Amino acid sequence: MSILRYWRKLQRRTDMNTLWPACKEHAKSLDHARVAFYAHASNDTAWTKDYTADELMDFISQLK
Repeated sequence: MSILRYWRKLQRRTDMNTLWPACKEHAKSLDHARVAFYAHASNDTAWTKDYTADELMDFISQLK
C-alpha cells in the first residue's frame, strides 16, 4: 500500500469516527445524515480516489 493510499485510509477512518457520528446526531433522520455525509465524501479525495461513485453510494447507504 502506498503512503498516500494509507493516508487516505486514515482520513476516511477519521471521517467515520468523527464526522459520521456528528451527522447522525444533528440530522433529522438517518437518511438526512447519509446525504450530509455523502456531500462531504463525494467531494473529498480521501474517498473519491479509492471508491467509484457507485461504491461510495453503496457504502454510505449501508451506514447505520
